Amino acid sequence: MNLADFQAFVFDLDGTLIDSGKYHAQAFADVVLEASGYRLTPAEHLEFFASHSESFCPVLNERHGLSLDPAAVLASKRVRVTQIFQADLFQGARAFLDKWHGRRPFGLATNSPLEFVQPALEEAEILDYFEVIATSDEVEHRKPHPEIFEVTFRKLGVDPLKTVVFEDQLAGIQAAQSAGARVVAVDNGQPVTFPSDIPVFSWQELLTQ
Repeated sequence: MNLADFQAFVFDLDGTLIDSGKYHAQAFADVVLEASGYRLTPAEHLEFFASHSESFCPVLNERHGLSLDPAAVLASKRVRVTQIFQADLFQGARAFLDKWHGRRPFGLATNSPLEFVQPALEEAEILDYFEVIATSDEVEHRKPHPEIFEVTFRKLGVDPLKTVVFEDQLAGIQAAQSAGARVVAVDNGQPVTFPSDIPVFSWQELLTQ
């Protein structure tokens, strides 16, 4: 894949640029334990990575006979994340951003709310890299629905067919493809089996593309 062929780059945040999935999973587990007394298994921690609070709560309710309120768990999880989060960029991510910054417009499309996203970007010192930031506050439907990418492309004023999206999870890949963009799966060592037709690279490898 020749990245120079694309006119714009759009990035997911959690698990793609920033190693935040572990903090979201821990915050979710903490809130579930406090709300229900149930302690997530290590396998369920990993399972959460490919999901999110509002969709995983019903799974746990059915699986373990719990009565978790998804909206309440999400609200509490967001508070807990802010208490434990550290904005750790994945190895090679900053070098990649530095390489292409100013050469292509950057957009950020994330399922996280702005109240989390802005401090995370500021802490990681990459806020100013992005011409457009689209968060869950601006859409009715989260990934895997394409709405967040449609909003991002519209804000950037770019053709989805000439845009490449960098994602780390299947929901994001599906959303980007449904919005009409090409996708690169970013391999950050997480337990994801990517579709065979999607190119997979680490940030270090992407520096040579």
